[in-house]
Amino acid sequence: MLDRKKLILLNGSPRKNKTSYSFARTIKNLAEDIGCVVEIFHVIDYFDGKYTLDELKASILTSDVIGLVAPLYVDTLPYPNIWLFDKLYQELENEQQGKDFFMIGQCGFPDITLCQPMIESCRYFAETVGMNWLGGLSYGGGSIIDGELLENLGRKGKKITSAFKLALEDIFQGKKISSKPQELLTLRIPKIIYRPLAAFLNYKIKQTARKHGVTDIFKKVYLE
Repeated sequence: MLDRKKLILLNGSPRKNKTSYSFARTIKNLAEDIGCVVEIFHVIDYFDGKYTLDELKASILTSDVIGLVAPLYVDTLPYPNIWLFDKLYQELENEQQGKDFFMIGQCGFPDITLCQPMIESCRYFAETVGMNWLGGLSYGGGSIIDGELLENLGRKGKKITSAFKLALEDIFQGKKISSKPQELLTLRIPKIIYRPLAAFLNYKIKQTARKHGVTDIFKKVYLE
């Protein structure tokens, strides 16, 4: 089945050890189990200037498949990912043509339609540079996982892992990801608990903001 030998995974989260990395780590393990060579790169390291893009570009040029795993930030990709796409478009020109590309997006809320704009951005990038777009998956509830390793999450973790395994079967055959992995990833939440869940997630977001020095959560800086 495996006719692709090298997979590059881009962790698109500015927080290197949170849910996007947990997902990328599981995908890496699954791919390595079937003989694929896998590398994980943290986009933030290149955006912050910790490393130059030379190593990443060299690895991309020798890869067969590229996957981006990223959280939803203000209805789209975190800016370092957009910056990276722009750099790769400018500096690799036509050298990405023919490679396969997929995306896994995760957001804090169970409504996975929120992830669609960033998946569409990835599709547009892939098609612009001539890569084969294999599709994207969405997961709602990434903030609840909060970077925990999937093997520690019981049935939930096994279900997410099964979805990734199914997706990789399509990916390594050069096929677009089927609907089954998304069905496994989609949370079925009764409407009666939407409000308490939303309240909890809003509390977590505010808690994180204060942890990073935000003193006025409602301040509208863009109006001042």
